[in-house]
Amino acid sequence: MNREEKKIMGLTIASHPLVHLFEGVLPPLIPLLIVEFGTDYFHLGLIVSVFSYAFGIGSLPAGFLADKLGPRRLVTFFLFGSGLLSALVLFIPSLLAYGIIMGFIGLFCSMYHPASNTLISQSVREKGKAFGIHGIAGSLGVASVPVLSAWFGSNMGWRAPHVIFGLIGIAAALFSFSVPAKSAFATETSDGKNKPENEISYLNLVVFYCSAAALGLTYKGIMTFLPAYMGEKIHFDFITLSKVTLGGTVATIALVSGALGQYIGGRLTDRFKPEIIYSCAIIIGTFFVFIMAKSSGFILIASAVFYAFFYFSTQPMQNFILSNYLPKKRHGIGYGIHFFVTFGIGSTAAAVSGYLADNYGLESVFYAMGACFIVSSFLSLILVARARRNEA
Repeated sequence: MNREEKKIMGLTIASHPLVHLFEGVLPPLIPLLIVEFGTDYFHLGLIVSVFSYAFGIGSLPAGFLADKLGPRRLVTFFLFGSGLLSALVLFIPSLLAYGIIMGFIGLFCSMYHPASNTLISQSVREKGKAFGIHGIAGSLGVASVPVLSAWFGSNMGWRAPHVIFGLIGIAAALFSFSVPAKSAFATETSDGKNKPENEISYLNLVVFYCSAAALGLTYKGIMTFLPAYMGEKIHFDFITLSKVTLGGTVATIALVSGALGQYIGGRLTDRFKPEIIYSCAIIIGTFFVFIMAKSSGFILIASAVFYAFFYFSTQPMQNFILSNYLPKKRHGIGYGIHFFVTFGIGSTAAAVSGYLADNYGLESVFYAMGACFIVSSFLSLILVARARRNEA
């Protein structure tokens, strides 16, 4: 990578964990928020859905703006907006106000993924490797937020993690101004491998987006209640942590493997047919979701580790596949639609999972999410079949 590519990667590596800190700050705080506001799983799941709907729906205009205004500018808007609003949680007086401000934070966060993936796909030559490294940074954010949010919340009050993450976001926004708004590589005209408009397979795109939507449901359902589920199911005599801290800590330990999955998934997409390894990762991940629903203790932790590895390995694969399915000038809107179906449609799972947890227990969440994995597995096999047909 040249100097400009390194600066672009530096910005995305700094920003990607933050978007997942903003996204994942609430679930570890659920036991504290139930006491603070006298509420239940369903209403807190509803707030997660509000955030996620804004997160997903905002991706559509964000993708369009990434193509028109430039992706780096949108990354800056995300950092400033979400950082400032998160810091303002310090003054939130009620559950309703909390839900409203979380919705607006989700709207600013919606700018990030379409912008960052467009920035990487247009500005970095080794796309698979870059998407893998970018994914590692995001996975570390996903993995660290349960323990960070739980620890800050338990020791400093439930508002503290919001404020701390917000201040970090504002600092990252200031750093973003050191990155050029338009890269030299993005303006190069020698792009012989760029897909022409008339060669786009819209059937491939529909199948891909449906597969991504099914995986998005599993992500939001599992990540919303994984810390609480771990706190309920993990009991060791030698551990004296509170249920909140224990659940967040164990969830973080399990999710760290997602960073390795991101890296390996990214490297494999540069070497093998991405549709094949994408399908394999989803199918294998399905088994571990169902094991999580039936297990406790060390078996639950081990199955969560493998689930996280295979689930997060699919993300650089998805980004790579989509960049191959679309011409470069359509990457922004393509990634916008991708994250709309992943986080927008997928956000439905938070409220639905809250209803299932209240009425049938937290185990039911994992059975439902396993069913979504099965749907995504079937759709991914269609992509494999179509890829092989195109090669024939």
